[in-house]
Amino acid sequence: MADALPRLLVFSDTTRVSIPVMLERFAAIAERAQPGMVQFTLRDYSLPVRERCALAERLAELTSRTEQRFAIADRADLARAFYCRAFHLPDGGLSAADARRYLGSEVALTRGCHDPAGPVEADLDALLLSPIFEARKGRPALGVEGLTVARDAHPGQAWFALGGVNAGNAASCLDAGASGVAVIGAALEADAEPLLAALGIQR
Repeated sequence: MADALPRLLVFSDTTRVSIPVMLERFAAIAERAQPGMVQFTLRDYSLPVRERCALAERLAELTSRTEQRFAIADRADLARAFYCRAFHLPDGGLSAADARRYLGSEVALTRGCHDPAGPVEADLDALLLSPIFEARKGRPALGVEGLTVARDAHPGQAWFALGGVNAGNAASCLDAGASGVAVIGAALEADAEPLLAALGIQR
């Protein structure tokens, strides 16, 4: 079985800021959070493979130095090459069962989800329910009520809140039964302390 899950999942997005700025903001989070409480996931599907691998090396170094976690989305081969402790499956990607066979039992598997009461693949360690606070791609915001529905429909399953989560509303997700939150934009704020404090994971 994979290790206990972190409280905060951070996804990279180099379309929002430059890589140096993103790494600077990520470093602030990693250094100020309790060890093991943050997972940084390399997403950036559109980056050329060479650039993606270079960024993976930077994130692997950061997470190793700060005792945080490193994950890769979409590319199971890269996740295995970088000895990632977690892998995020995108919509339409590998099945959780295939990813489990390829990566082994020690790697935490996550996938996005938009239906809190829908079926769940048995091999997943956690699902990212979205959108919680902001409508996205034609989907209305589920609100924290969506997390409650998910928790009741799938007892024992770990859920993370994704979509408009920030320092001001992160605690309400935990109160609704989420294991943690997943963010993109909130991780790029100049001050990481409010988000870490809301989740109770600051050093």
